[in-house]
Amino acid sequence: MPRVLVIDDDESVRAAIAALLQTDFEIVLAENARRGAERFGAEKFDIVMVDIFMPDMNGLETIKDFRRLVPDMPIVAMSGFRFRSAGVPTPDFLKIAADLGATYCLSKPFRPQQLAAAIAACLPSAVQT
Repeated sequence: MPRVLVIDDDESVRAAIAALLQTDFEIVLAENARRGAERFGAEKFDIVMVDIFMPDMNGLETIKDFRRLVPDMPIVAMSGFRFRSAGVPTPDFLKIAADLGATYCLSKPFRPQQLAAAIAACLPSAVQT
């Protein structure tokens, strides 16, 4: 069974992803990037899902570190962050994540079908058709 590491500081996001994927994947949850990095260093995973904005070490740093350690690891970047200031150009953090090596990017909130599409894009052999 493929193993998924989900790194997100939002407990409800972790729980929702786990509920949606638990039938076909072994899910490992981490509440922050540091804990996720510990798990990543100690265990084997088939895919990593990481939130971009978390306290302490952010997801962009995490993506860079994981990509350096395991260059072919599928990584799904997730973000629900939106700037509210009108008229001010805002960085596209999901594009930055892709530039740093994220395999797929999801904007939160996302639908179950969007999560399934991300997993299928990253692990086509693991998806049942």
